[in-house]
Amino acid sequence: MDLSTSHGIVSAVAAVARRHLLPIAAYLITGAAQADACPERLRIAFPEGPAEPFMRGQGEDFLQPPGLLVDWMRQALRGQGCLEKAEMLRLPVRRLRAMIEGGQIDLVAGVGEGGPIAALLALPAREGRRGEFDYSLGMVEYVLYARRGSGIAWDGQAISGLTEQARVGVTASTRTEMLARERGWLADPAPSHESALLKVAAGRTPVLLMHSYFVDDRLRRDPQLARQIERLSPAVERRHLFVGAAPVFAHSHKSFTRRLWRALCRQSAAAKADGACRLPP
Repeated sequence: MDLSTSHGIVSAVAAVARRHLLPIAAYLITGAAQADACPERLRIAFPEGPAEPFMRGQGEDFLQPPGLLVDWMRQALRGQGCLEKAEMLRLPVRRLRAMIEGGQIDLVAGVGEGGPIAALLALPAREGRRGEFDYSLGMVEYVLYARRGSGIAWDGQAISGLTEQARVGVTASTRTEMLARERGWLADPAPSHESALLKVAAGRTPVLLMHSYFVDDRLRRDPQLARQIERLSPAVERRHLFVGAAPVFAHSHKSFTRRLWRALCRQSAAAKADGACRLPP
């Protein structure tokens, strides 16, 4: 056997392999880096209304401090080197829904599971054999409110003191509208949380169903309103809060989305928020 010839053949084969495999390896490395990088667009929606301690203030502007949801999101994005990519917006429910459906929103913070907005998004799935680990950031309570002295009461099963055709005030296109119908209550949808609350205060709607974060904050800040409106216990429903992702975004940026959910989860757990997430050990 001629070793020089054999060596030449091996060298030629190696050269061919390098010529073809190196570009493939470079492609795979580049692809992995791209999959792991920050998304080119990162538009994040937050609730327009107050939801202490998760969101502070009312309207489009972010207060200082803005609330836990914003703080957690900024810290999670900063940890991934993506904070400068983020565009954060506070949106009313109807505009939020339209922008999600139009592909203009990538992430939505403060989404209650089971609601109409949650139905448009991808939420982090539970983990563990019994689903004991979740990525929820807190809990939201849906509560009934009525004018003081109205005689309306709630025992956890039925509302008393209402006429047969009386309607329950809710915010249109939110979980409260769905929940009222699930309970068999006639609903009176209002375009915003604020307008729904003011209708009850004015006596135009006898009772209001809304998440307690908004109403309790308004009652704390407005003593006159607090003298008019009372909270009816117990809560009608408690649900987990999440950061949801537009399905196309979640599919295109699987690694980023999962890392973000885990980072947000750690922030929630560190703050010991009610209903805070539980990660696998």
